[in-house]
Amino acid sequence: MLDKKRRFPISNLSPHFSKLKTYLSLQQAFDFAFHHKFTFNDFINLNVEQECQRLGPKIFSPSPKLKKYHRFLNKYIFDYAKINENVVYSYRQDKSSFGAVIKHAENKYFFQTDIKDFFNSINADDVEIVIDKNLNGTSISDIQYYKNQLLRLTTIHGRLPIGFATSPNISNSCLLFFDNELEAFCIEQGITYTRYSDDIILSSNDKNILEPARDFIVHKLKLLYGERIVINSKKTKFSHKGGKIKLLGLVILPSGKVSVDMKMKSQLEILLHFYINDRERYADYLKNNYDGDPTKISGQLNYINAIDSSYLDKLRKKYGNFIVDIFYHQAIK
Repeated sequence: MLDKKRRFPISNLSPHFSKLKTYLSLQQAFDFAFHHKFTFNDFINLNVEQECQRLGPKIFSPSPKLKKYHRFLNKYIFDYAKINENVVYSYRQDKSSFGAVIKHAENKYFFQTDIKDFFNSINADDVEIVIDKNLNGTSISDIQYYKNQLLRLTTIHGRLPIGFATSPNISNSCLLFFDNELEAFCIEQGITYTRYSDDIILSSNDKNILEPARDFIVHKLKLLYGERIVINSKKTKFSHKGGKIKLLGLVILPSGKVSVDMKMKSQLEILLHFYINDRERYADYLKNNYDGDPTKISGQLNYINAIDSSYLDKLRKKYGNFIVDIFYHQAIK
């Protein structure tokens, strides 16, 4: 089918048809995505700060229109930002924190840290590198022409803000060169490496190689990003099996099994006990620990089921299938 106005096949407009070597201008993609509900001129000249509500010093809530623009930018541009798929588990549809942790389950020694003030440490220069060097497969042909507008639409005061839908994809790709070099180092040293957003996890069966690995991380971040992107010394620690191994809110048991943290389990069991035995205390506990929202319990139970279904079976045996299921399926009133 040929669209006479645009003069190219409609079926080829989606970026997912890139194998057909069909390229679009940014305006063509915009008009196709929004069917002229918004104007391209408004898009490229948008005052981003006026379209945001500040929720905190570095957290912004975009307007409904800006959210749509960011979803458009992800679909046609930033979903194609290159990452190291071997080590990055954050903000990916087919990956999770569980996947980032399970790779370490058979090792004995662990190093974990995070990047201090991660999103806000990423500046417009980093985003520009993503646009210039890290895009792979996008069908937009004139990205470079609109680079300044893209930088303005995805940053606030020259920094990557928390709250923009484009920020996760960009943040993953900004660390591509660091991830590649750390992965190569870890393979050479026999270390397992995964990253979930700003959380860096290394593990090995050789205790003595993790401290040099920590030094490598510090050196490589400084070399690539100067003093802007650094690890958080307060959240940096070494651990080993025999002690509690808690990573990304999950725990690795001495057996190597990955499960949810005991604090979450205890909260759930107290709540279920109160629901069965004392509805008044249940209501208070729900309010104080779950903001009065029973759907949060459903979310926790679904999360547990995906990670450690045997624990959900234990809850069913202890509190009954009916009780667990009404929370699991959000049927509780």
